Amino acid sequence: MVLEIYGHSIDENYSKLLIEKKDDLELTEVILLDKVQKSIPITDEAARMLKRKGFIEGRKPNYFISAKIAELTNQKAEYTRNKGLNKEVLMSFVLKHIENHGYATRDEIDDLIIPNLPPHLSEEQKRYKTNNIIQEMSGKLIHNQGSRTKPKWVLLKNN
Repeated sequence: MVLEIYGHSIDENYSKLLIEKKDDLELTEVILLDKVQKSIPITDEAARMLKRKGFIEGRKPNYFISAKIAELTNQKAEYTRNKGLNKEVLMSFVLKHIENHGYATRDEIDDLIIPNLPPHLSEEQKRYKTNNIIQEMSGKLIHNQGSRTKPKWVLLKNN
């Protein structure tokens, strides 16, 4: 069943769940949260209000529902996907791969990290984030024994 409001449809089950679990929500907030969970753009003013109340996280235009809303709506896994794994976990994937296989190519590092980055990031943003992780590890934890075009990352000897 779909409820039509001003020509836009909202997920009635999602909205009901929000209203039942959190009785201090206004209808406007429920409609805005429905938009956020569907990745439909919201106004800057609406985003500020929802952020101030702790209902959403992220940056424009990639807002996503907060942990407390995810808990109420049984979307905890989706929240974790949107939030992404922290940098230390991603670095540990790379280190474990190198420990297991002796080295890691750039393609292998991409295969380890990119699928674990938030889905709202573009491919370019994911690649940039992967570059940053490699650069942070370079010289401290790993170093390149290959060339610039065909890197072969290995553990530093003092690790």
